[in-house]
Amino acid sequence: MFGEMNVVPIINLRHAPETVGGSVDGAVARLLEVTEHPTVVKWMQLPRALLVFLMVPGDPESGAFYVYNRVARVWLWVDFDDEKFGGYTVGDFDQLVRECHFLDIVERPQFLPSRNRWIIRPGVQPRRCTEFPIGKNPARIQRPPSIKPLVIHAISIR
Repeated sequence: MFGEMNVVPIINLRHAPETVGGSVDGAVARLLEVTEHPTVVKWMQLPRALLVFLMVPGDPESGAFYVYNRVARVWLWVDFDDEKFGGYTVGDFDQLVRECHFLDIVERPQFLPSRNRWIIRPGVQPRRCTEFPIGKNPARIQRPPSIKPLVIHAISIR
């Protein structure tokens, strides 16, 4: 599960009122409006980002990952090339956070959207895939710079 990561900017709150773009609650309320009011199942606040896991009520395999870049005030939808077309479960969220070191890159949301996609796998630090010209090594994996541990407070909302 997981694999190459797709990151799509979906909401730009840069010019929104401070009560929306500058407030976690306002930014989440705007995300819920755009995504047709799913349920916030989990969220994790970081100094520069907010990771939110949304689900359709009553469908335990409908989860989607969203990251709010608190500095740029942009919501990003995060998905993976892993054939989980119906969505993710709460267990998938937990695995992504605990086993895939996903917060190592979420805490620096400016690096999420990139021409060189991130590869996310359990038990391995996130890496970028860089393509080379034809005839050369077809792909090279790069590790992100070392990151100091960060104390994170997780809130589960039901």
